[in-house]
Amino acid sequence: SFDLKKQLIHCLIFSKLDYCNGLLFGLPDYQIRKLQKVQNSCVRFLLNRKTFRNWERATPLLKKAHFLPVTERIVYKIALTVFKCVNNIAPDYITKCIKMKSQPLQSLRTDKDYFLLEVPPVSNFKRTERSFSYCGPTVWNQLPYELRTLTNVSIFKKKLKTYLFEEVFRDIETS
Repeated sequence: SFDLKKQLIHCLIFSKLDYCNGLLFGLPDYQIRKLQKVQNSCVRFLLNRKTFRNWERATPLLKKAHFLPVTERIVYKIALTVFKCVNNIAPDYITKCIKMKSQPLQSLRTDKDYFLLEVPPVSNFKRTERSFSYCGPTVWNQLPYELRTLTNVSIFKKKLKTYLFEEVFRDIETS
């Protein structure tokens, strides 16, 4: 049945895809595509698409199954970790990696966003951009203000997934 297949996919495959996936932020597309192919195969299995046709896109199937693509799953995980840091739910060693953006003494109307994080300067090393102290604030600052001001974890998770889902599948028709 559909529910059993979905449970199997979550237990056996997505748990492996999501394990430490925050470390995958900033990987080249060709490496992310490999993981996306695994997820696409799972959604085809779930929706009984036995034949694979090169012209058949998996994106509408992901929308129908209500799965976030791999890249958005990574963003979700990082944003959730930053949320826990900002709200003092995360362990101290992670919370120390991020800082709130300091407000200027004479502020403009546009400086009233007190929920932005300070993004450290970019180093010459590409790997630096994948560190949590860089990617965390980068992902967080790109979220809408309404998400960044939430304080309840379960509401944040729900609204974050809804936001990412709508961003990815805005123009996609389901069959």
